[in-house]
Amino acid sequence: MQFLSIKSTIALITIAFFMGLFAATAAVAATPESRSAPRVEKMTAGTVELIITADPPQVHLDRDILLSIKTIAPSNITVRLPPLDNRLAGFTLSGAFDREPTARDGNIAHEHCFRLTPLMAAEYRLAPMAVTYTDTSRPNAPESWFATRALVFGVAPIGNEHPGASRRDAASIRDIRGPVWIYPAFKTVAGWMAILVLMAAAAWALYRLSRRIHRAIQLRRMSPRERALEELADLMARDLISKNQIKEYFLELTLIVRRYIERAHSIRAPEQTTEEFLLAASRNPQFRPEVLDKLRAFLQTADLVKFAEYRPESAAVDRAFGTARDYVETDEQMTESEKNAQHPTPGYADRAPP
Repeated sequence: MQFLSIKSTIALITIAFFMGLFAATAAVAATPESRSAPRVEKMTAGTVELIITADPPQVHLDRDILLSIKTIAPSNITVRLPPLDNRLAGFTLSGAFDREPTARDGNIAHEHCFRLTPLMAAEYRLAPMAVTYTDTSRPNAPESWFATRALVFGVAPIGNEHPGASRRDAASIRDIRGPVWIYPAFKTVAGWMAILVLMAAAAWALYRLSRRIHRAIQLRRMSPRERALEELADLMARDLISKNQIKEYFLELTLIVRRYIERAHSIRAPEQTTEEFLLAASRNPQFRPEVLDKLRAFLQTADLVKFAEYRPESAAVDRAFGTARDYVETDEQMTESEKNAQHPTPGYADRAPP
């Protein structure tokens, strides 16, 4: 029995502890937030009293301000307020309403309420207003007026949007997510892609043009023999025979030989027919009969391919290329040897004795 009473006591103490903890938590949760007191401005002119109340007293960008203008005057005094729209700076007027007038001690209180929505602005201000009042108990009584003071509202600091917030609550305010990438519009992407494609095409065209100019300069600096051999090497690199372009191959091969003859011997071979070229070459002492025979066979074979659809065998193709290359390689050497033979350099044996 004693053991059971001890267990009961412990159970009661535990239940009482949790109930007390729950009650304390509920009391803390039920405690209303401490709110900042509204801002109150009072002004008096004669028997007229004006009370301006702003709640909350500071500007919170996420909440409206309820502005109350209360006039208290005797029953024989009529008080008029000017329009409020053009007196606001940093606010927009979102609504207005009037409360029921109240009477007390021979005075009547009229309360006009305005809902002000703050905007993003450098200053939040209610400009001075001219409040007029008239004594209706006297006929032809003049209208009197008085000016209110300007009301400038401060901006609540970040983290204090909710009155009563603790420092820990203010410090915990942060972005839930970081900046989110917004994909550009399709037109923007397409425009940039088109610009990039045009820039790449222009760069490629400039590269090709610069290579051609560089190539042309290199060729112009070469001798006729070096240039013809370079063109023959380029023709072999194009491999037109394996592409079954035999006609184009022979056309280019004969043009290389004809251009070489024009540069080396000043005979306009590219513009002449085979017969015209052979006739002009036979009258030139630089062309020996055996060289003319090789050129005649070479050019006639090329003419058959170009004009008679003749398809030579691979041995004939190789022989034509060898003829062109041998002619270019040996022609200039033979010309130099002939010049040296006609104008020998005087040596020690040719000198006259003293």
